[in-house]
Amino acid sequence: MNTATQKIDPASIWFDHQTLIRNVDVLLTVYDQAAQGVLDLANSEGYFEGVDPELLKWPPSRTPGGSIGLEGLGYRAKLIGAIYEGVPLLRDQRMGEAYDQFRRVAPDYYQSVQLYARVREQFLQQDPGATAQFLELYQTVYVEALRASNVFTPDEGEAALAGARLSRVPLSHAQPVAEKLKDIVPEDDPIWQATYPCTLDGKETRSTLRDIFHNTAQKTLDYLAAGELLAVRYNTYTNFAWFGCAVWKIISDAELLAEFCRRHVPSKYIQRKIDGIQEDILLGQAMMVEFFQAHQENPAQLKPTGYWYGHHYTSLTRDMIDLTHGLMDKCNLVIYRINQHMKDNEEEKAKIPDELASMLEPMVVPPLLDRTAAGHFLEYPHVGRNARYSPVKRATKLTRWIGASWRYVRNKLAIEEEILDERERLDAAWHNSLTWADRTLKIFGITVKVHVDPMVGELARVLKLHEGRYKVLFFPTHQSVFDHPVMYKVLQSRVLLDALGWEDSRPCTILSRSGLTEYVTLRLGSWSTTLFGVNAAEFDRLLEEVDGYVVLPRAGDTNNATQRFAGLLEKRPGIIYAAGTTAAFDIQSIPLQHGLFSKIPPDVVIIPMAFRGIHSIWPKCPQRNIRINPGQVEVVVAPPMMGETTLFPRRRSLRPQIEPAALFQAVQLVHLLNPNHRP
Repeated sequence: MNTATQKIDPASIWFDHQTLIRNVDVLLTVYDQAAQGVLDLANSEGYFEGVDPELLKWPPSRTPGGSIGLEGLGYRAKLIGAIYEGVPLLRDQRMGEAYDQFRRVAPDYYQSVQLYARVREQFLQQDPGATAQFLELYQTVYVEALRASNVFTPDEGEAALAGARLSRVPLSHAQPVAEKLKDIVPEDDPIWQATYPCTLDGKETRSTLRDIFHNTAQKTLDYLAAGELLAVRYNTYTNFAWFGCAVWKIISDAELLAEFCRRHVPSKYIQRKIDGIQEDILLGQAMMVEFFQAHQENPAQLKPTGYWYGHHYTSLTRDMIDLTHGLMDKCNLVIYRINQHMKDNEEEKAKIPDELASMLEPMVVPPLLDRTAAGHFLEYPHVGRNARYSPVKRATKLTRWIGASWRYVRNKLAIEEEILDERERLDAAWHNSLTWADRTLKIFGITVKVHVDPMVGELARVLKLHEGRYKVLFFPTHQSVFDHPVMYKVLQSRVLLDALGWEDSRPCTILSRSGLTEYVTLRLGSWSTTLFGVNAAEFDRLLEEVDGYVVLPRAGDTNNATQRFAGLLEKRPGIIYAAGTTAAFDIQSIPLQHGLFSKIPPDVVIIPMAFRGIHSIWPKCPQRNIRINPGQVEVVVAPPMMGETTLFPRRRSLRPQIEPAALFQAVQLVHLLNPNHRP
C-alpha cells in the first residue's frame, strides 16, 4: 500500500520515536495525520477565524508527484506560524477565566474543612470509636452530591479538545461512576437528623448532620471542578499547545530552510550540514508524533501505558528541547554561510523569491524556551538564578559538594553500624540530612525564603496537627534535582514549625523514586559510582534501611511500596513528590500521578508547597546538565487540605483519584507561578 495514502490509527499503536525513526514511510504518514488533527483542533479554537476550511489542509509529505516541495513546506510553515502566534493569547484568556473561578470558590472550601473538622470532633466526643462510621456518613452524602453536580459545559473549542482526548470536562470521569454507586448509609437512618452547632454562610446556627455534610461536599466539589478546569487548561494550553508549537515551529522552519538550500544554494557549500539538519528534522517529527500520542493517553488508567504521567514524558520533552536548540544552531550556521556566500554573488541573491528572503534571517529561540515569554502563569521575576558561575568556580563548588555528599553517605553508614533503636536511628539520619542540605545550599549560594499562608496556622489549630490528630503529608512541587535539599531546609524553618505547632523538625518518611542518584553517576568501564561515593542501588538501600524512606521501583509492581508508605504515615509525617519527576522547562507542570492518592489513607492532611524559581538553578536541559547556579528559591506553604473531605471514597470504580489529583496540581500551580499578566 502507498504510505502516502495509508491510514494508520495512532490510538491502536504506541509510536516510540526511536522505533519510528527507523521507518521513514510510516513516520511521515503518522506525522501528517497528527498534523492534520492539530489543524482541525486549532480551527475549532478560532486560530483560523475567517479562513476557508478547505484551505486548512496539511500538505502531505509524499504525493504521487514526489516529495512535498518548497511551496508545500512554505504553506506548512504559515499554518504552524498562525497557531504559534495565537497560542499565548488564547492561553491567557483560558487561564484567566479558570483562575478567577478557582479563586472565587477557594475560601468556601477551606471554611468547609474547618466545619467538617469541628463537627467530627463533636461526633467523636459522643462515640470515640465511631471514626469509620463518621467517614461513611460523609462519603454517602459526598457521592450523592457528586451525582447531582452541575458539570461544566465546554465551548466548541474545548469540546473538540475533549473529543480528541487532549482535554477533559471537569468531573467527567467521577460523575458517571457516582451515578452507578449505591448509598452506604440509607436515607431514612435517624442519625442524619442529629443537629450540631456550626457556621453556614457566615451565620451561627444548628443544622442536621446531612445538611452540614451536603454543604461540605458541595463546596468541595465546586473546588474540585474549578481546580480540574484550571489544571486541565494548563496542561492543554501550556504543556501541549504552547510548548508543542514552540518545538514544531523550529522543526517546520528548519525543513523549509533545508528545501530552500537544495533549490537555491550550491550544494558544495553546505551539503553536509543540510544532511545533518535533515536527520534532526526526521527525529523531531518522530518526537512530535510521540508527544501528541502522550497527550491523548487515557487519564483513568492507574498505570499509564505511555509517558504523560512521569519520568519518560519529561525526558521526551527534555530531548525535544535539546533537539530544538541543536537544530537552531545548525540552521543558523547554514544561514550565516549562505549570507556570506551571497555577499559575493549578487546574481544568485537576486534569484531568491522575495517571500523566501526572510529565511536568511537567523532563527531565534522561542520565548517559552528562553524564559522571555509574557503572560499569565509564568515564573515570578524575583526568584530563580541570579548569577552564573564561571566553569572554574563551578568546578570548585562541585568538588566541595562532592566532599559534603561523601560525608553525608559516610555518616549514613556509621549510623547503620551503631546500635540504635528505631527512633534514635531516624533522628540521627534526619539531622544528617538536614546538615547535608544546609551545606549544599551554602556551597552553591542558594537562599531559601519560606512564606507560610496565614491560614496554615489557623487550620492547623482547628485540625490539632500538633496533637497528631491527623496524618500529615507534605506535598511539594517537583521541578529540580535540588528540590530535596530545599525541602529539608523548609522542614526546619521556624515559621513553618510555629504554624504547625511543632517544637522541632520531625523525621519524615519520603516516597522516593529509585535511582535518584543516577543523574550524577560517574563511570569508568564497568565500574560506576555516584557523586555520593556509592552506586545508585546502595544509595537506595541506605534510604530505606537508615532513613526509613520508601523507594518506589521504576518498573513492575509499585503497590507494595505505596502501601508501605501509607503505613508509615501512622508513625511520622510523609513527603510525596506526586509529579514523580523533575521538569524539563521552567513552567512545565505535568499531571500528578493520581494512582498514588488511591493508596494513601483518607485521614491525611495534605499540605501543598510550591518551590518558586528552583528550576533555573539546576535545569534538566541539556541532558546530563551540571550547570548549577546561585539563586533564590521562594517556598510558599499553602493551607492544609483534608483527605477525608476531598479524596473520593475507596470504592473500586472510583479508585482513580483523577479529579482530586487535578485539584492538588491546581493548588500548586497558583502558588508556584504568577497568575497575573506581566509585560
